[in-house]
Amino acid sequence: MENPILVILAIIPAVVIIAYIFHKDKIEKEPIGMLVGLFFLGCATIIPAGLAEAAIAKGIENSIPTTSAAYSFIMCFLIIAPAEEGCKFLVLRLRTWKSKNFNYTFDAIVYAVVTSLGFATVENIMYVMNNQMTTDQAFKVALMRALLSVPGHAIDAVIMGRFYGKAKYCQCSGDNPGKNKNIALALILPILTHGFYDFCLFLNQYAGVEGMMAIFLIFEVFITVFAFVLIHKASKGDTSLPGIGGTPFYQMPYYPYNYYNQTAQPQYQPYAQNGYQQQYQGYQQNQYQQPQGYYTPNGYSQPNMQYQDQNYQQPYQNGYQQNQYQQGQYQGGYQQQYGQQYQQQYQQAQQVQSYNNYNNQ
Repeated sequence: MENPILVILAIIPAVVIIAYIFHKDKIEKEPIGMLVGLFFLGCATIIPAGLAEAAIAKGIENSIPTTSAAYSFIMCFLIIAPAEEGCKFLVLRLRTWKSKNFNYTFDAIVYAVVTSLGFATVENIMYVMNNQMTTDQAFKVALMRALLSVPGHAIDAVIMGRFYGKAKYCQCSGDNPGKNKNIALALILPILTHGFYDFCLFLNQYAGVEGMMAIFLIFEVFITVFAFVLIHKASKGDTSLPGIGGTPFYQMPYYPYNYYNQTAQPQYQPYAQNGYQQQYQGYQQNQYQQPQGYYTPNGYSQPNMQYQDQNYQQPYQNGYQQNQYQQGQYQGGYQQQYGQQYQQQYQQAQQVQSYNNYNNQ
């Protein structure tokens, strides 16, 4: 049976899930070429995984009845899940572990999901293109696998990627025991979740155990919610790898104005004319006259905690902790071009206090 619509239906679930994971990678997107390569490597893993499953399964079928729970357990937890998740993990480790693009923890989830869904896509096509099914049956299979099987592979990959990323972080931090622990979890936990998924279906289909579909559906709801929570937390807490990753934008130091090219931008030119009117957080205009207590005729009064905690601590030390603003020159070497006008306005000693005294109040 050849039907291009079935092939499209088999591919769409993987595309949708990959697009979602790609969207959740907020800080630094992974190269498209690398992701395409991982997808096709994932597609290729179905060959060694399938050969291993077929060879081992043929050996145990002669000794264990296929309708027994023992057969289902061995097939699911000891053959199918280890073969499939092991091949995916091998591709992940060989292709991404030393990649220069692997510089944030969430990258691991992206890599794992793309690799896993490469496998799932080929498997899905093979199922829906089964010549022993009618077209109606094939459409039903495509729908069920789009809702269950393909997301199941993605969920296993999210778990794998989460711990794979932790393992990489531990290695970059010099924590070898933590690295080994998370590498093991990145392989063992997906095998367990994948194995239990298949085990429920095997017991229902081959052993005829009642109630397994109810357990299966409860498990699917739980593991799906768990995966979404894991993705959200991993995306929100995406962390650069020590010594490899860049600095996230929200961790960049805040510079209140353009240190290096003040006069190039018109908004920074009226400092001298209006008494250093600062257009950044922590100041109001007109000669530092803060109604909330920054400048008084007797010096600097007690600031509110917002300014003290957030705006006048590091990294502003080099720019602002200068005793009496002597001759308009900053401690870090950024010379103020309007020192003469500034001195004319703030000549009296009682009106100018150092930021060291200000911070100690």
